Amino acid sequence: MNIFQIKTKPHGTDRLNEFLRFNFICIGWPGIGNLEGVSKEEIRERLQKTYYNDRYEENARTIGVDLGNIWAFVETMQEGSIVLFHGHQDNVHIVKVGPYKYVEEFDNNKDGKCHQRDFTLLATVSYSELNLKLQELLRHRGTVTKFKYPLEDAELDMLIQGDGVTQTDSFRGNEHYSSEKVPVNIISEALEVLYDALKSKDHTIRFKAAVEILRYSK
Repeated sequence: MNIFQIKTKPHGTDRLNEFLRFNFICIGWPGIGNLEGVSKEEIRERLQKTYYNDRYEENARTIGVDLGNIWAFVETMQEGSIVLFHGHQDNVHIVKVGPYKYVEEFDNNKDGKCHQRDFTLLATVSYSELNLKLQELLRHRGTVTKFKYPLEDAELDMLIQGDGVTQTDSFRGNEHYSSEKVPVNIISEALEVLYDALKSKDHTIRFKAAVEILRYSK
């Protein structure tokens, strides 16, 4: 599972309202056909023919950027990945995406939204609620950008909430965390365990204990 940001103006058209109304995200680059199972080199060749008239040498850098964005959306991003995108005002939408799909009827210069993924909305938060690393991700100018830090650094489980569930996805191995109030004595015992773990000779155990204590302190 990976985390990405995506821009909401594929092929130069603002699609934010469509994203939210119809629960899909998309990228532009119409005219290069269905990309399911297509190699990176084949996508590069299609880009050259469709957008650069086969003039590769003079456009190599731009083609490389386009290819990187397309490949990130079609192949690196996978079913179950988490994607963030800016909403209206200060909002940020956090979604879980489905598989890549090609919608042929939109493969034209007017629509330009044929490369799509459906999504399930997990949360809508303000930009200021995101930690600095997620804010950095959203500031990236690329059409599609993968989160470059370890998944736990995103701290998305602090933001995604459901009916009685704080976190249900693979950030923490699909465990379910109840939002029911935990007795104070149980919390105290749990903290004592974490405090003891801070004294462990195992660096990994000490690190994880420190992370959980800091999360609790927030």
